[in-house]
Amino acid sequence: MKRIMDFSEELLDILVYPRDTLKTMKQKGKDDHGLIIYLFMFAFLGFMFGGILSRLTGVVIIFQIFFALVFLILGFLILLIWSLISHTVAVFCFGGKGKFDDTLKFLGFSAAPYILGIFAITIIIVFKAFFTSTLLFALMYLWSLFIATVAIDTVHNIGLGKSFLSVFGVPILVISMITMFVEALLWI
Repeated sequence: MKRIMDFSEELLDILVYPRDTLKTMKQKGKDDHGLIIYLFMFAFLGFMFGGILSRLTGVVIIFQIFFALVFLILGFLILLIWSLISHTVAVFCFGGKGKFDDTLKFLGFSAAPYILGIFAITIIIVFKAFFTSTLLFALMYLWSLFIATVAIDTVHNIGLGKSFLSVFGVPILVISMITMFVEALLWI
């Protein structure tokens, strides 16, 4: 029970005091907790999403377990790619000194706001209030982006502006360029 309480306290501290909490996690060697939080949140969101589908289709538990596993695998792949791009940009463009495994673990802390996504899905299931859920999802993504920026700064010590570009700016540019390239190939 104490581990669950400690986990909940860490989660709330990350949401309220991200900079201080991430520095404390780094000093205490609890950086792997970020990866645990990330995977837990993705699996739980998948379980909730499966709950919506099972409610619509009448198939009770199969959808929930399936989507929990799918979200877990996809979540890890997304985190891996995001960490790779962010780490590469932080190190090679901005002179960051952190290691890739630290980047991977600390970006996991950015999933702390996904608790809002869990509430949003619950609101959809119970009240069918899609507008409110959309607002919660938007807040979740913005908050997650902020925590990811602080996480990159904690690992690489490059400042919040460069960390933001590492986390969001350059990855969006890369994704946009790949998308334009693929689209150009489709028109040939």
